[in-house]
Amino acid sequence: MNYQLSTNKTKHMTIKTHPPLTVLYSTHQTTIQQLNQFVGTVMKDLYAEATSNTIVSGPVYWIYYGMDGKQETLFTLEIALPIQGPYQSSKFSVKELPPFKTVAHIHEGAWEQLHTTYDQMMQHIEANKIPIKDECRELYLNIDFQTPQNNITEVQVGIF
Repeated sequence: MNYQLSTNKTKHMTIKTHPPLTVLYSTHQTTIQQLNQFVGTVMKDLYAEATSNTIVSGPVYWIYYGMDGKQETLFTLEIALPIQGPYQSSKFSVKELPPFKTVAHIHEGAWEQLHTTYDQMMQHIEANKIPIKDECRELYLNIDFQTPQNNITEVQVGIF
């Protein structure tokens, strides 16, 4: 049986509370223009550390603090990998992320088009007068560097 990704790139948005989780992570000060330097590289290092010392319990997260969508704005990026149990790392930090209430939306396709998903989400949020936090997350559910249209990313905008 052949399976294909849905071509519907405008799936409905949901409001949910993501449970707390422990993550192995690294922190970076960056801009949207500089994000490409982190694609694949930090993730490989996090996986190498985690798989040899603990259990990976979820997909890679990119967590943005203070990102406003402008190319030149400096913001904080945490690249995080969920892990099981307490863990000490000499290379990365470990913390528990608190519960996270969010408007979530699935983006299918190349990351270069993520801005369209964010635009749709912000229109929905503004139309419904939902107050937002300065934190957004991207959960990389399927990563395909060879065929980017196969990427599946859950975009989460933090809300109160």
